[in-house]
Amino acid sequence: MLPRTADIVVIGGGVIGTSIAFHLASMDAGKVILLERKHLAAGSTGTSSGLVRMHYDNPLEAEIALQGFEVFRHFDEIIGGDCGFVRTGFLRTVKPHNLEKLKANVAMLRNLGVNTWLVSREEIYEMAPYLYADDIPLAAYEPDSGYADPHLTTMGFANAARRHGAQIFQGVEVTGFELNGGGFSGERVTGVQTPQGRIAAPVVVNAAGPWGGLVAALAGIELDTTIIHHQVAVVEAPQEVPWPHLTVIDRLHRIYLRPETGRLTLVGASHDNYTIGPDQLDTYSQNLTSETLYRVLERLCTRVPRMETGAVRTGHTGILLTSRDKHALLGPAPGVEGFYCAVGLSGHGFKEAPVVGKAMAELILHGRAEAVDITPLRLTRFEEGEPYQGPHPYE
Repeated sequence: MLPRTADIVVIGGGVIGTSIAFHLASMDAGKVILLERKHLAAGSTGTSSGLVRMHYDNPLEAEIALQGFEVFRHFDEIIGGDCGFVRTGFLRTVKPHNLEKLKANVAMLRNLGVNTWLVSREEIYEMAPYLYADDIPLAAYEPDSGYADPHLTTMGFANAARRHGAQIFQGVEVTGFELNGGGFSGERVTGVQTPQGRIAAPVVVNAAGPWGGLVAALAGIELDTTIIHHQVAVVEAPQEVPWPHLTVIDRLHRIYLRPETGRLTLVGASHDNYTIGPDQLDTYSQNLTSETLYRVLERLCTRVPRMETGAVRTGHTGILLTSRDKHALLGPAPGVEGFYCAVGLSGHGFKEAPVVGKAMAELILHGRAEAVDITPLRLTRFEEGEPYQGPHPYE
């Protein structure tokens, strides 16, 4: 039976929501309840490609990813259970006009403590002769990075949250909020409404992923976000491709690729992303289009020629929520005291979840995030004329 009161309600059972619930519960936040309208990892998390890497063109996300990497690498010790982390090594290419920025960003990453360095075309051929690299004069390399399993990671956070006393309810949709005028900046949240009844709570965290804009709107909050539809192909790698091969973000061909269990390769079609409306969140096509599949295979075989003898297995699509500056929206919502958002992570949420969850819990309980300063990602930054970007953004 659904409880009637809580100290904090977290909305959304993906990797962000479960991480927030775990960190809140482990910090003795009181009665923490997580509500998921379907099942855990049912949204963006379930279709995430699960890359775990640290290369960013800004120091804030790089620091979040670096701290998150340590959690993935030592998941059983820190959280408990298996997150499925696999070290493959990671290669990042950029377009020619971004090469100087690549050099600057690698220097920035190294100063933060990321184990990364620049590699030349010749060095790429030495460590990964199966890659075609004639068009890559320089790339960034991370030997320790790879990928993890989104479902296992989410269940790890969820189980850890339960061990610390949090309650998780699946199949419970939030349909509204109870507000009153007692907040310092207008209204304040006093509870959530569901078909199974209401829960009185002074703090609510919106971690609803692509549905985050709709959830915020229920409280009268308008988020400047866009829903992106993303397609991924799955290819069975031939024996000629060494295993596991490198994880690669290839901006020259606008794809990314990583190995998967069973000699499979996931190939993300960054070139064929498109937007959908909020009314399509539950009806969007989950099938990989034949046009995208053809372009993905063509680009994959250009970068990894030995894949030409591979077999196409399947494909899937997913959705993600992105903000105006392509960075997360983290923190209290203006105008509704006690209402927090952790949405709009723009496709980076999986690798950032361990630290975003901790930072949000610290912000809610202590008034400031101590793991990393997430102030630049506040919800009001656009109205304040301060969208976030690093000193050397890729274009």
